[in-house]
Amino acid sequence: MKKLVLMMTLMASSLSLLAYSSSIAIQTAKASTMQVYVNGKLYNKQPEKFVRIKSNPGLFKVEVKVLNPYDKEWYMVRKEIRVEKGFEFYYVVEFAEGKRPVLKAIRRYPVYSHYFLNPALYNKHPST
Repeated sequence: MKKLVLMMTLMASSLSLLAYSSSIAIQTAKASTMQVYVNGKLYNKQPEKFVRIKSNPGLFKVEVKVLNPYDKEWYMVRKEIRVEKGFEFYYVVEFAEGKRPVLKAIRRYPVYSHYFLNPALYNKHPST
């Protein structure tokens, strides 16, 4: 019985470590709106200008249905994105007149760091 309880607690703790969040942030121009599909699942029913998707690490098939402000037509932009643990990957939909929109990677931001996980590093209260 003790082995079973020990095994269950180890499994639960390892699952919580794997579930540390990562995310994908997608932004479009001010004059445009978009709908985002990840692995075929629609993430925002109302078209928006900015969408943030929290997820586990892995490879995702991202499809963005976006309204082009130049010709006022909807386009589907597709890209495979590999998401790493602890990072937010930031993408922007870029438009060019007479061309299809492109999903361009801007940069990635850490979701967490040792600085935020260790309160002694940022606690500036004097000790008396």
